[in-house]
Amino acid sequence: MVSINDVAKKAGVGVSTVSKVLNNYSSISDATRAKVMDAVDELNYVPNSIASALSSKQGKRVALVIFINNQRQAIDEINMQYLFGAMNQAKELKLEVIPVFSNVLEKKTARDILQYFNSLRVNAIVYYGLSKEAVEYQEVIDMDVFPTVVVDAPIQGPRTSYVMVDHEKAQYEIASMMIQRHKAKKILYLAGRRDGYVTDLRLQGVVDACDHNHVKINAQYANFSEKKARELTIKHAKDADLVICASDLIAIGAVHGLQEMDEFRPVCGYDGITLLGYIDSKIDTVDQDFYKISVAAVNAVHNLLQGNPSEAILLDYEIKTISYDDVIM
Repeated sequence: MVSINDVAKKAGVGVSTVSKVLNNYSSISDATRAKVMDAVDELNYVPNSIASALSSKQGKRVALVIFINNQRQAIDEINMQYLFGAMNQAKELKLEVIPVFSNVLEKKTARDILQYFNSLRVNAIVYYGLSKEAVEYQEVIDMDVFPTVVVDAPIQGPRTSYVMVDHEKAQYEIASMMIQRHKAKKILYLAGRRDGYVTDLRLQGVVDACDHNHVKINAQYANFSEKKARELTIKHAKDADLVICASDLIAIGAVHGLQEMDEFRPVCGYDGITLLGYIDSKIDTVDQDFYKISVAAVNAVHNLLQGNPSEAILLDYEIKTISYDDVIM
């Protein structure tokens, strides 16, 4: 087994220097830090505190990595539900959880991210909202240092599980329902982000629904932005019979765009957020239970910490209309 002494020898530094680098001391120069991390990578070194915790199944600390989308602050309720679900279930399982927001590690390399997690002494990680562009985090997952659960991205490995609803199936179902109900021949589909795992799954679902129902589709990326959705609706909705949206926030933007146009088109959303109940139009949506999704994610990471095999976990969803009466307390 590779030891810290091997890393020190390879990097040409003292053992104490290696320890300071791994514990994220700010007094170490960038050049020295790079040499040490190069040696860590080359030797595939795992610090003893982490290795022993994992091998003895005593790991109790889990990082909850939440990716922040600056264009969707209005639906921070999703992240809050994730946190509530994780914290409550962690308490039941006697796990310690540490929320980590993605902006803390912005523009960091995979080595920097790994070093940061090492400094937190975490034993496992749950990722919420991982995008394809976050390649540094994917590298950390591929290193297989920590048991990992990914929420809303179909990434599975020997010690990596994922948890989500079946987005492709859910989007297909609500799109088919809307197309058949309104006898649509042309639809405008407002997708999420180009680099999103769920965007690809939902897009495939709506494309399949259009193919099976012999409907033309105009797909545009709204980037989960209400403003962008409003602009795209004003530009494209006249040529569509209905507007299908990849999120409720996008649907709200589409409704406002149609109001500005003084046009009516049926609109549906996706997520089931509370905010949807505060607009005049009643909108059908795919209702996800983000609290339960996060509970399932913590259960999955606990299973991995116990040495159980990884899983691909698909949870239930419901297609429903959310009204004001549904959200008032």
